[in-house]
Amino acid sequence: MSSGSVIGLVFGLALLIGPVWVLGLSARRLRRLSAWPRAQGTVRHVWTTTRSSSATGTSTTEKVVHARYEFADASGRQQVGECAYLKDPKVGDPLEVMYSPETSATNQPVYGGSVIWRTITWGFVVIFVGGLGVFVILAALGAVSL
Repeated sequence: MSSGSVIGLVFGLALLIGPVWVLGLSARRLRRLSAWPRAQGTVRHVWTTTRSSSATGTSTTEKVVHARYEFADASGRQQVGECAYLKDPKVGDPLEVMYSPETSATNQPVYGGSVIWRTITWGFVVIFVGGLGVFVILAALGAVSL
């Protein structure tokens, strides 16, 4: 087996492991969503930062909107959290927060979005990347020709 075939096998296996890893993370998040208590929170502060990147060879800047929110946990203690993925947050906006039963300082907003849409999107990614992985493995083994 040539070194190119070995590299192809390793790359193909990585492409197969990636979708399985993403599915594992998604399943873990779904378990957390169903197990963690929820509370009503309020956005208290919104600010924007600029993130620069030159990973593609060209310099790009992106504005990122952050939000700080607070909520009361089951024992009535005020807790604070921050996130950078809410869509157009405004001070005073309500949001649903889920928090760890062990430590309510570990929390995050329950973001919306259609479960069906996310399933279709991630399903496409898993099928595409997994299929590419299978193709690369078969090509490395000589079962298909490029």
